[in-house]
Amino acid sequence: MIVPVDYMLFGLLVVILLAPILSHRVEQNLEAFFLAMGMAAATITSKWSWELVYEAVTSPVMLHGSPIGIFQVVLLAGLIFYKWQDKILLAIERASSRLGVPVFVAVVTFALGLASSVISAIVASVIAAELIYMLRTSRTIKVVAGIMAAYAIGAGAALLPIGEPLSTIAVIKLSGEPYNADFFFLVRLLWEFVVPLVALFAVMALLFVRRAHAKIAGDVETLHEAERRAGGLREVFMRAIRVYVFISALVLLGESFEILVEKYFRYLSPDVLYLVGAMSAVVDNATLAAAIIGPELTLFQIESFLLSLIVSGGFLIPGNVPNIIVASILGIRFKEWARLALPIGVPVFLVLFAILFYVM
Repeated sequence: MIVPVDYMLFGLLVVILLAPILSHRVEQNLEAFFLAMGMAAATITSKWSWELVYEAVTSPVMLHGSPIGIFQVVLLAGLIFYKWQDKILLAIERASSRLGVPVFVAVVTFALGLASSVISAIVASVIAAELIYMLRTSRTIKVVAGIMAAYAIGAGAALLPIGEPLSTIAVIKLSGEPYNADFFFLVRLLWEFVVPLVALFAVMALLFVRRAHAKIAGDVETLHEAERRAGGLREVFMRAIRVYVFISALVLLGESFEILVEKYFRYLSPDVLYLVGAMSAVVDNATLAAAIIGPELTLFQIESFLLSLIVSGGFLIPGNVPNIIVASILGIRFKEWARLALPIGVPVFLVLFAILFYVM
């Protein structure tokens, strides 16, 4: 039976999806909006506790119990790129001139997509976004290149438990009988899908950038020194703060929406569960993995659900940590991300569904 709390949570989910699209003010202040929604969700579900507050406050600055979190990585990378931006820009210009901007973007997307499982999705997405930001090309190309990189990194980081929270949680929850998941469990389970997905997003980046780059000849946003320094150190710190607020908000939302996941979605059939995984566009995919993945599932259920989370996590900015970092560094708005990312991710999501449940 659906209780009033459930109605309110479903209503809140609708608000989260629609408000940034319908309200320019909300879209301009997306981090504050999600924090407000997270606080509202925690209040509706009576989830407030000192433990939750502590988790929300410390999650952006802690990773696996060590004081090296997303906030510090984004801030440190921003300071490094700001301090040595002239040398880095020169190196990027040489590489992109030699390879061409389309090939350069594709190589960055593929290399960091696969490397993200080792260096972490956080580090990979910061590097990708900063490199793309400093390219001498149009903003449209930078935005789409950033979205492709976020898709690729979100996929590649799932291969090892050090890549992202999703993979960490999956390995921990499957570490006992019957799977006894070890460090390379997800590599063995997912590599034949994840590696082609990373390659696909790299090829899509190549094709789009090549087509778009040819159309903007001469109409390129150049990054002169004055322009590059316009935001100054203040912008570097503000980007890190925005990421901090967003991650805190996702902690509150994830803890609160876990009630719905446990109650309505956990015991669905594999194909329906795959489609439900699209919720990770709004509810952080690590939360869905924590609530649903367990040793009682078959390998095929685990594989298909994780693939659903990996792809749909790129649909909207809140879906994955790489999205949040890329959107913050490149200044991508909610509607802009949705308008460009959904036509990329939804067809991949549906084709993968057909392959898993009708071909295989």
